[in-house]
Amino acid sequence: MDEFTALIELPHNPSKCICYLATLAITIWIGLSFNLKGPRCYIQEFYVPALDLSQNTSISNHTTVINPCLFFDLAFENILADRSVRYGDVNLTFSYGRTAVANYVVPTFYQGKLKRADRREVVESSGVPWEAAVKAVTNGSVAVFRVDLVARPRFRFWFWYSKRKGMRIGADVEVDGFGLKVKKEDIRLNLGASKTRVGIFVMFFGLFVTLLCLF
Repeated sequence: MDEFTALIELPHNPSKCICYLATLAITIWIGLSFNLKGPRCYIQEFYVPALDLSQNTSISNHTTVINPCLFFDLAFENILADRSVRYGDVNLTFSYGRTAVANYVVPTFYQGKLKRADRREVVESSGVPWEAAVKAVTNGSVAVFRVDLVARPRFRFWFWYSKRKGMRIGADVEVDGFGLKVKKEDIRLNLGASKTRVGIFVMFFGLFVTLLCLF
């Protein structure tokens, strides 16, 4: 029997065998729960008709804003080749300055491996200081909106589901006098602190404990 076979062979002692299997199962479960990347989310389109000076001549005269809705197109990207994603409700908060002006919930959905899901929606805002926003775009500057996303997705690996992962991401969106986002490229909502390093540490620690059980 060579050295490699000796390493992967289950121990003959029943107590050691149980310890080995339990530790291996816990290691796999923790690895699925912590050692994950992504998913990613992008703002593809963002349109504020109330700031579109080309369509609303009355805006420049500071009259009543007719359409306070926010149109947006989100793209969810699963960059994992070995795990699918199960989203619960995805909560979106839209802000202007430090004031939340709209909330929206994207219903739960499933996303396959290396798949991209698009969600084109519209939400009515309330409390936007339109006078200040209109003044900014009229002067050739930009109005800055904030989009924050909170979700708790689960990841599936074969028949296993990880525990829910806290996901808090967000990005600023600059809007010009056409009511469109200034940046032509998709705007990525920034991820929070990654737990990948924690997962790698836990995986190696679990393997170390498993080896101790073998000897």
